[in-house]
Amino acid sequence: MSGKGRVAEKVMVPVIAAGASLAARYAAKKGPEFVEDTLLPWLRETVQGAGGVAEKLPDKARSAVSSGGDLAEQLTGRARDVTDNGDGSAGNGGGHGLSGDELSERSEERAKRRAQRRKATKRK
Repeated sequence: MSGKGRVAEKVMVPVIAAGASLAARYAAKKGPEFVEDTLLPWLRETVQGAGGVAEKLPDKARSAVSSGGDLAEQLTGRARDVTDNGDGSAGNGGGHGLSGDELSERSEERAKRRAQRRKATKRK
């Protein structure tokens, strides 16, 4: 792969993964509301008078929506798999990436700095 291709991959893979994660979170948050406000009334009208089996459809729809969190987790996991080459190198080629422990440590450090900034801005 050319140098430009590697740079493009380094830039695009995290962007795509973040977008997939964001889309999964949005679907998990808004999915149940959409089903209850849009799909369930339509299902009720469609199945009215169709018998006992059809009356169970709204309950099945609710059950399917309640698993939206699982879908979000699966999508996030897949996004992480896409950005990880299996050796912890996070798709950056050459194996010069950070380990999971190092990434966790950096994440914790960023969280501490954010908390300090928030605390500092509240004082003003």
